[in-house]
Amino acid sequence: MIGGCMKHQKISSIRRGELIHAAMTAIYEHGFANLTVAQIAGDAEVSTSSIHYYFGGKEALLEATMRHLLSLLRSAHERHLMNVKTPADRLHAAVQANFDKTFLTKETCRVWTQFWAFAPYHPKLERLHRINRARVRSNVVFALRELIPAQEMRVTTNAIQGYMDGVWVQIAQSRNELALEELQCEAKRFINQTIGEYISN
Repeated sequence: MIGGCMKHQKISSIRRGELIHAAMTAIYEHGFANLTVAQIAGDAEVSTSSIHYYFGGKEALLEATMRHLLSLLRSAHERHLMNVKTPADRLHAAVQANFDKTFLTKETCRVWTQFWAFAPYHPKLERLHRINRARVRSNVVFALRELIPAQEMRVTTNAIQGYMDGVWVQIAQSRNELALEELQCEAKRFINQTIGEYISN
């Protein structure tokens, strides 16, 4: 009985993962505004009833999709923190997590930027958006506290967060291939230029 339960849980987890991936593909191709359960089911090659069975409906699936992306971002940040030795390293880790190869793709960029736009109109998505913004900001602030004067904190934090958001929007709108290593190098240069005078002192 226990073995059968575990097998059912594994199958359920796999199926949920497939539906989340299908939701991302459908959002990438059709957008949030025009997204239908039928489009998601078509990409997953399942019936629409499967979405209702595993998630209860489209809104719950969208929430699960965003939670999945948030978990990828958290994992990327944790990996980057493993090699941190200085406060500057910690800041770079907080920024580079947003450009990690396991997380950043044109698909995730487009899904994420649409998530930003629609979150204010969906309470559960808005909550996830608010939590993530606070977490990313907290990671940046934590690193900056040991690097810059307190009076510079607000402006510098806004500049760094604005930079990351801007790059994501550009990627979402671009038709060019994703040059990940170049983006990572540019992010490092931006940080060094923004707080370079404090790092060198």
